[in-house]
Amino acid sequence: MNGCRLYSLLAIAFLLFRCLSVDSQEVVREDMDHVFSKIDFNSIYYPIKAKEQLDSVKRAFSSEQSLMYNGYLDYIHAQFLYNEMKVDSSLHFVEKAISYFASKEDKIWLSRCQFLLANIAETTGLYEQAKINCYEAIKLGEGLDETIVGVAYLAVARCKMALSEEFESEVIEGVSILKQNKNFEVRMYADFMEQYFRLKELDVPEKLNLLATKYLEKDMYDRAVNVYKLIASSYHSQVQYDSAHVYCDRAIDISEEDDVGHLILPALYQFKGVLYFKQQKYNIADVYFSKSLELYKEYNQSNRMLYTYNYLHQIDIAKSNYRQAYFNLQEYIDLVEKTTSSEKIRMAKVLEINNKVDLMKSQLVQLKVEKKASEFMLYLVLVITVVVLAGVGVYVYLYQKSRKAKIEELNKEFHNLLIGIGEKQLLEHRLIASTHTTEITKRQEPKVFVSNGVEDGDISGNFDSCYMETINLFTGSFPQLTKTEVRYAVMICLKLPIEVISKVQNVQPASIRKAKQRIRAKLNVDDNLGDFLQEFREKQISDLAG
Repeated sequence: MNGCRLYSLLAIAFLLFRCLSVDSQEVVREDMDHVFSKIDFNSIYYPIKAKEQLDSVKRAFSSEQSLMYNGYLDYIHAQFLYNEMKVDSSLHFVEKAISYFASKEDKIWLSRCQFLLANIAETTGLYEQAKINCYEAIKLGEGLDETIVGVAYLAVARCKMALSEEFESEVIEGVSILKQNKNFEVRMYADFMEQYFRLKELDVPEKLNLLATKYLEKDMYDRAVNVYKLIASSYHSQVQYDSAHVYCDRAIDISEEDDVGHLILPALYQFKGVLYFKQQKYNIADVYFSKSLELYKEYNQSNRMLYTYNYLHQIDIAKSNYRQAYFNLQEYIDLVEKTTSSEKIRMAKVLEINNKVDLMKSQLVQLKVEKKASEFMLYLVLVITVVVLAGVGVYVYLYQKSRKAKIEELNKEFHNLLIGIGEKQLLEHRLIASTHTTEITKRQEPKVFVSNGVEDGDISGNFDSCYMETINLFTGSFPQLTKTEVRYAVMICLKLPIEVISKVQNVQPASIRKAKQRIRAKLNVDDNLGDFLQEFREKQISDLAG
């Protein structure tokens, strides 16, 4: 029984230890999840701060921790690379991150990975694919990460606008979600995007100007530059080129004076060239387009150079510089082929990643089923083992209890036997001592025989002599009993059958039964009368022996 208890305690301790260790691992993982979520947030709004945080985390990590959290690290690297428009490298890391988070079944980070894939596809011009990834991000993040859900709705709206599809419902949904966010950066982004989709409205520049001022007050210069560029775009759509120049120049000044990244400046030069081109100031437009082209080549953004080469080609034709126009047209065609080839490769890569995600999902479902089956079998074996051991323990306990009871019964019988032998020896001693007296008495007195040929009084007298001590004991202890009832009580104590008692007393069995009832009533005994008298005698003998 002790072995069974020990095994059960060990099994429970093992399960508790396992639960506690799993819980502690989950706590650590939740803490690191929070750290990486903060870095992810800062990578969008405060990229310099995010890089410092990432470097700090990587320095603090051991090699084992780096392996443990490599999925988070891969995602953050992918985000940084995308911010620098190194989309092919970004795809490489986001693919690794998706594999990691899919194995963990982490919907929040899978949602972020899908949104990053959508951004890469949208940047490349793969709007349909971008929509697919956005909808997947919304499905994974719904109820878990409302920020991703909100920005994904707005990304769908941008793609639909590029494809000339209806997008108003997505704008309303996305803006509504983001305006309820606890972070002011996200709420300001919602205000920015709300105006992004209504550039031709007359009140847009004024509202965006207020937003740019807020960004400057918070030293968020890169955001302020984007707002000023959007104001310039709004005036451009309203054919107010001079006002567009003013805000584009503000954006260029901030970009050149403050560290806002190298991606926005070539786009601003390009936009400035477009404005001069619309005003038919081709020489000035040519200067800005050339500046833009220079920076795009420096930062290896070949896909963004198409727009510039197209305008340079048109400027050359307007200036009747056909040789240069042919050169720029050829550059444009070569770049289209190169860009188309890159986009096809990128498209294939995005599709491959999505197919891998679907495959991993099905594999995870299968693994989950197998895991549950193996866990069920483990617990079943554990339960069966515990039950078997408990059964063995109960059997051993009952066996020992039964054996103990038998030993006690044998000891009791042996004790009774010793008492009986002692009293019989005493009877024999008395019989021998009184032999002569008994023989003389028998000669002088007439003999009376009972029906079975035994002299009347022989059995009764011998019994009284044999069990004199017990008779005296009962006589002194139970004064309420008559002399005959005392003799009956002794015989009942000795467990003599009623038939034997009737022969000893020379009475009918019915009389013995009635006498037994009278004794029970006088002694106030509810249980077995023989057991009661026997226990009483043993206790008295034990007390005397003690």
